[in-house]
Order: sequence, then structure tokens, then C-alpha cells
Amino acid sequence: MAIKLETQNIRDIAVFERVTKVHVKDCIRDESGVYFMVEKGKSGLAIGRNGAVIKSVSKMLGKTVKVFEFSQNIEEMVKSMIPAAKNVDVANDAVTVTLPSSERSVVIGRSGRNIKIMKEFLNRHFKINYLRLR
Repeated sequence: MAIKLETQNIRDIAVFERVTKVHVKDCIRDESGVYFMVEKGKSGLAIGRNGAVIKSVSKMLGKTVKVFEFSQNIEEMVKSMIPAAKNVDVANDAVTVTLPSSERSVVIGRSGRNIKIMKEFLNRHFKINYLRLR
């Protein structure tokens, strides 16, 4: 399935790839930041030692930058986006994630931004419409 990207997303990907030397599978931009989906095992290269590489990308784009790892397995991809996830259940077009109550607010984010972005990535790659937290 091909993902359609807006012009700004393509520009963001070009900057990210030029600086990090890591190929981007997908990119989402909103008012708070830019979110990149990279190949499994490549997030460490993209972030760099002590976050130096990702900080320079963030400075160039003028927004906060977050990196997630892509996986063909839905459970692995959700666990890369939500490291605190204890259990991931997939049923039809819904994913239910069990996590400690202390982590819920971090996963949801201010005004639900984080969970909205995660849901968008899951929808684009796996046609998942619902992401529930328990």
C-alpha cells in the first residue's frame, strides 16, 4: 500500500535522511512536532549519542522530533511506540494496550496528540482504527 505524503512531509524526510543517514518509511507532521517511522533497529542511529543527531534535526525543522520503529508485526510496532506496554491485544481493527496507570498520561500526551499520531501510523500501515489503553 502506498502512503501519500504532503510536500512538507517530503521536505521533512529529506532533511531527516540527509542528517541521520537513515531511511524513513513514513512521516507525520502536526502543530507540535514531526514524527518519523524508520526501519526496525535504526532508531538508535537516527537519535545518535546522547540525542545529538535528533537534536540537530529538531533544530533544523524548528519542531520537536520523535522517532518510531516500523515492524511488520503489529504488536512489535505498538511496543516500539509505547515502550511501557505490558500487553498488546489485536482484534479486527482495534488494538488494546495494557500499561501502568502512571504511564497513561505520557502515552496520551497533551490534548491527546501522542495517541492520535500513534493511531494514525497504525491506520496507515495496518488499517487499525482504534487504539485503546487499559
